Amino acid sequence: MGNLQQQCRGIGNTQLELNRHDAIYVPNELITGTVSYLKHTNAFIVLTGIIYFKKRKKTGVEKCEIKFLAKEFPLNSHLNKIQNFQLQLDDQLPPSFNEPDTYPNVSYTLQLVYKKSKDQIQSSIPIRICPRVQIDRPLLLTPLFFGPIENHQTGIKLDVKISRAIFTFDDIIHIFYELQNSNQEYIHKTEVSLGIYYTIESNVTQEDVSNGIGNFENISSQNKLIRNKVLLNIPNKIYLPPTYRFQYGREGDQSSFNLAIDYKIHFKVYLGKEQILWQVDIPIVLCNDTIEKKDEEMEIESERISNNVTPNPSE
Repeated sequence: MGNLQQQCRGIGNTQLELNRHDAIYVPNELITGTVSYLKHTNAFIVLTGIIYFKKRKKTGVEKCEIKFLAKEFPLNSHLNKIQNFQLQLDDQLPPSFNEPDTYPNVSYTLQLVYKKSKDQIQSSIPIRICPRVQIDRPLLLTPLFFGPIENHQTGIKLDVKISRAIFTFDDIIHIFYELQNSNQEYIHKTEVSLGIYYTIESNVTQEDVSNGIGNFENISSQNKLIRNKVLLNIPNKIYLPPTYRFQYGREGDQSSFNLAIDYKIHFKVYLGKEQILWQVDIPIVLCNDTIEKKDEEMEIESERISNNVTPNPSE
């Protein structure tokens, strides 16, 4: 993402500045700052939030843009030097994610605007909204087992154990998996990765954010039993949002939208000489904080949650 701008100079000597060392906020927080050398009437500090996404239609792909946040703070043009401003954020806002020139993305911008026949933007500061998502479900902090999940074409079964189902940024996911290959089908290779899914009005965009580290070189075989351990690092990058749900507007309104952000562990098994892909997806939750287990909860037996596992429809 690069360094966030703390201040940005516009046309002439106008200067817009935040009263903090970064431009990262949580919902319901107060944004404060100063503006100096104001020489125009009808000047405002304007905060906007916009979601950009692509909608798939029968005729092709349409680029969509919806402004879901617009707040203004009027400025006094008679004050020649420094003025203070403040804007209160809403208590429910979607997290910022991705670069402004990519799809999809959610972007927030603070601007100094002169309102004339056509608005003139004099200064602009990109800010980021990072909701604090905290999970208090101790059972999901214990090791979890998934499977067996069967590939019905080959009879191969996959069993997976992960260290837990809830993670925070910069965590390491410990994964143990077992492939049961009773028919001794040829398994060319396996791959494990972490993917993020953005779902906006039933339009899904997916990208990998991390690849597994493990011993994949010796997987190619027809062995009846293959066991392996994989480590997945969750990047602590500013553009990564937590698992999140957000709804804006009323259903059916032209400017309404639903946003869902999810994470899944991808197990990709390449079968046969043709390397036919069999993929199994396991959902996890990524948040900012977790409530640690109490001592008496450490002995809770891990549960099997195979109904949350998503096999490849083509299996």
